[in-house]
Amino acid sequence: MPDYDDAWHEEWWGRMEEGGGNIIAAMRMRMVSEAPDCVVMSMPLGPGVRQGTGVFAAGALMQLADVGATSLYFNALRADGVEQPPFPLSIQISVNLLRNTNTGSVRSESRFLHRGRTLVVVESKVTDDNAKLLCEVTSTHVPSPVRSP
Repeated sequence: MPDYDDAWHEEWWGRMEEGGGNIIAAMRMRMVSEAPDCVVMSMPLGPGVRQGTGVFAAGALMQLADVGATSLYFNALRADGVEQPPFPLSIQISVNLLRNTNTGSVRSESRFLHRGRTLVVVESKVTDDNAKLLCEVTSTHVPSPVRSP
């Protein structure tokens, strides 16, 4: 597993930005840990993810969880030996917002609820720096073949 330090993230975001940009780089999401059964990502509070009242935008919290779910799917298939996994297209996302914060960063921990061949369901729990649960996100994905440009 790589060392997810600042230099690794700067290179990761740089590759995304060279390709025209990406929500991961724009929101400064960071990989904390990844395994075939769990992915943890974080995101700092900043102008690109804050709403007018100063707390994280609900959509930003949901986006962090969705990226974590996508990463989880890719990691699981790569661990199974699939070199070019199909993209896990989100077809349904349910978010239960419990609280919010106006400081620090948030973490999303994503795990499979169901990992079928044609349908995948992931549960992501988003917490603040004090491990308080901010929201639970359940997302449903279908494998979509990657198309070459």
